[in-house]
Amino acid sequence: MSEKANTVELPPPAKPGSVACSVCLTEIPESVAMSSEADEYTQYFCGIECYTQWRNKTEKSQTGK
Repeated sequence: MSEKANTVELPPPAKPGSVACSVCLTEIPESVAMSSEADEYTQYFCGIECYTQWRNKTEKSQTGK
């Protein structure tokens, strides 16, 4: 399964310069967001917990377990 299949279309942020966490959808300033870049998009995370949750889910979907 390609990573594109895991993308979720997020609503645009309410505040300029902010992004939505890809897991919990909390809006955070882009300057403090963690990110994981892929070929055509960037995933943003509010913290290590959401990043770890996303990474584990992505790894499971890629291995089929």
